[in-house]
Amino acid sequence: MKRLDLQGIRGIAILAVLGFHFFPKIFSNGYLGVDQFFVLSGFLMCMLLSKSEKTEQSTLSMIQNFYIRRFRRILPLYYLIIFISLIFLYAIFPDSAIVINEKSAKQAMIFLSNRLKTDEESYFEMLSIAVDIFTHTWSLSVEIQFYLLAPLIFLIPSRIASMVYLSIGSLIYFYYLPPSFAFLNVFSRIWQFLAGMMAFILCCQNSMQENAYKLLEECEDIVENEKSDNSKNPLRFFKPCSKISMALTVSVIFVNFNMLTLPADIVRPIATFLTTAIIIFSNSENNKLLSNNILTYIGDISYSLYLIHWPIYAYWKLTQNENILMLIIAIILSIASAALVYNYFEKWYTVLSNRNVAILTVILMTGNVIILNHETINEHIENQKNLHNFTSLDGIIENMTLEDAKAINYKWNTHDTENLIIKACNYSSTPPLSWCNITGLDQNDEKKYKIMVLGNSWAANHANLFHQECGHKARIMLIGAKYGCEPFYPSLKLDRCQKDIDDFKKHIEEFQPDYAFHITRHISYGEPFRKAGDFVNDEIYNIMLDNLQFYTKYIKKKFYILDAIPRINGDMGKLVEFMKINLTLLDIDNKITDLQFYETARVRYHQLVKDCGEQCELFDYAPKFYRNSTKHWRFFDDRGFEYMTTINHLSFHGLELVRDVLRDICRKL
Repeated sequence: MKRLDLQGIRGIAILAVLGFHFFPKIFSNGYLGVDQFFVLSGFLMCMLLSKSEKTEQSTLSMIQNFYIRRFRRILPLYYLIIFISLIFLYAIFPDSAIVINEKSAKQAMIFLSNRLKTDEESYFEMLSIAVDIFTHTWSLSVEIQFYLLAPLIFLIPSRIASMVYLSIGSLIYFYYLPPSFAFLNVFSRIWQFLAGMMAFILCCQNSMQENAYKLLEECEDIVENEKSDNSKNPLRFFKPCSKISMALTVSVIFVNFNMLTLPADIVRPIATFLTTAIIIFSNSENNKLLSNNILTYIGDISYSLYLIHWPIYAYWKLTQNENILMLIIAIILSIASAALVYNYFEKWYTVLSNRNVAILTVILMTGNVIILNHETINEHIENQKNLHNFTSLDGIIENMTLEDAKAINYKWNTHDTENLIIKACNYSSTPPLSWCNITGLDQNDEKKYKIMVLGNSWAANHANLFHQECGHKARIMLIGAKYGCEPFYPSLKLDRCQKDIDDFKKHIEEFQPDYAFHITRHISYGEPFRKAGDFVNDEIYNIMLDNLQFYTKYIKKKFYILDAIPRINGDMGKLVEFMKINLTLLDIDNKITDLQFYETARVRYHQLVKDCGEQCELFDYAPKFYRNSTKHWRFFDDRGFEYMTTINHLSFHGLELVRDVLRDICRKL
């Protein structure tokens, strides 16, 4: 009979994952649902391999049959959800989220999502301007990668003994690795898959009869119609199976949905063991809790729900500003969408022939490749001109329309991080947030200077401008850009930012520049004073001053410090739409400008320069962006071209606007 109880376990697992993602502060242990999925996947793999072993004539055909059946089940829905997610990414997500998710989608397409995030990705997620809508596919990547190992493990003689030894080794490896690596590494997860495989061998392999299963084409996760034959169950001597099964089920629910955050190193093996034990001791008759209609239906739609819910949550997180009502709507939308996809797509393609499923998969994969490269394809088809093939950075010419502004702004926003990388840089590590040594300078000209630029991503944002406007005065130019960290104070008190300050100090001590520039978008510099104007007792200011004094010891001539200006918010991406509906420019200013904290940062900067003396000089972009006539900051021009991208970097247009500020400074060096 159909193992409804196993669908019930799936139901519990997906509900735990949803709780963890949508309400992480309440259901902080819900991540264990993924661990349960790994155990269930191991059970299913072993079942498929056992079935193939009985029906196929050769080992090769057994393995081939295994892969065909797994891939035909997983791939069509997987690539469909990626395709739909990409459509919505381009249609409704903020521009700032596009490039990061394009990279992530490419990783997901080839099942390599189980990688650590780059510094760049972590930085932009920290700014809450981008969320990886494919991050949840890491677990599918781990599972697919384990598929490469599963048949080999299955074929090892003395299966149970071999699996026990492999599980112990994998578990030790899990605890040996740093947590961030262990979480994503397939080899540190093998023990969980093997737990499911051993559960099948113990409870079900001997009872599996040739006619006991539906054709696997009908459904993947039916856990295929297993006949209950407890007389052949090696654990049949446990008589109170119903009580044990219910106790185990209640225990796993308690662990998954406990509102106290439990130690992951302890509860992960517990959840894995409990799930394995439930599989062994349960069946559809003795565990009515797991076999109830609601929970089993949630288990039926669990694959769709897992794939669908995270992109919906990501959109809420980016656009709804913690609106709880919209979060509830997002949950309902996730479940409703999953039910529709399950009933009208999953059920449809699981009964198709292998050939038709293969064709469907290829079509969906091709669609994903096309949509990921649609911009390049459109440019070739329409023979669009290169927008940046001009002497200026922004490429803006006369007679451009609002539609031109929209297209160019979109390019600046979506390719923001790529635009931080310049060809003249020899990068010390992954660009653009590293040390850039400008190439092509005359290093032997002693009449020229050693110039150094320090900052967060704003330093990289200005690298091209420094090269163009100050390069003629430099024999060596070194630009240090750190992700989300200010040179004077460890932003948000992050340990990595203190390490970055130490790195700034190391480089400035070794380099000993003639001139240095501090180019940073404020983060912690603008945090409020405990007591207004009290510099003596202000921790942030005193740390800033200490670091400034260290830097100036190694700067031979002058330290130029860029003053703070306001940030903009995500509504900058709607600039042209605001102009199309005839919002006044002042109203648009109010919508897109974030006036928090910048004034406090300016106060600290002014005091720093005062305490530094003649060696420090403040320069300011305020004359370029502040309208004295209206007392407003404006970060776009009258034609709809933005000066700031949605990621809070200067656009090419903004860099052109401030070009003369740097030009005037560099001429005086």
